[in-house]
Amino acid sequence: MEIEELEKQILDIVKKKNDKTGGNNGNGFADFDHILNMSLEDRNAFIQRMAEEKKIAIRIGPNARMIMLPK
Repeated sequence: MEIEELEKQILDIVKKKNDKTGGNNGNGFADFDHILNMSLEDRNAFIQRMAEEKKIAIRIGPNARMIMLPK
C-alpha cells in the first residue's frame, strides 16, 4: 500500500474520533496497527513523521500519548 493511502486511512480514523468526541479525545498509537502492519519502531516513526508534517498532532494525555487533529 502506498504511503499516501496509509496516511489517508489514518486521517480518516482520527477525523472520526474527533467528530465523535468533539475533539476532546484522541486515538492511541495501537488504533492504527491493523492498517500499518509495521514493527513498533516503524509505526512510531511513521506517525511521528506525520506529526512533524502537521498532518496530525501528538498530545500527552493523562494515561498515554494521543493522536489528534492539529489545532
